[in-house]
Amino acid sequence: MTGTYSGQFVMEGFLNLRWSRFARVLLTRSIAITPTLFVAIFQDVEHLTGMNDFLNVLMSLQLPFALIPILTFTSLPSVMNDFANGLFWRISGGLLILLICSINMYFVVTYVISLNHMALYIGAGILSVIYLSFVAYLVSPAPAEAARRQDKSMDLFSPH
Repeated sequence: MTGTYSGQFVMEGFLNLRWSRFARVLLTRSIAITPTLFVAIFQDVEHLTGMNDFLNVLMSLQLPFALIPILTFTSLPSVMNDFANGLFWRISGGLLILLICSINMYFVVTYVISLNHMALYIGAGILSVIYLSFVAYLVSPAPAEAARRQDKSMDLFSPH
């Protein structure tokens, strides 16, 4: 569903296509549902369960890439001005994100272990190191500082 909403906004804004809302919804949702429909028609239920498990693992891996930048950017006074998160909300949000990501990582590890293949273990280990390195980068002050500098350079109307 997230992809269909993204597709609607891309068609509307970035591609400068002015279709009726019904046509945009019909096209983007048809594109999103067609592969699932084909799998449901031509495969048995066991393949659908496996595909669902795999998609859940992928979504749980993508979640930190949304949560961490949201907490980071909403905590920056240079971005949010008076609406920036206070210390309580930064700590609470950080702990909640840590809890959610820990639970998701547990399920990812459980899923990979259930695959019972050594090459998959090694590949998952390498990808995990890369993934955790990128998440550590998102948590580090570097992206927030870059956003703050870009925000200041884009602010043409404020007195310096």
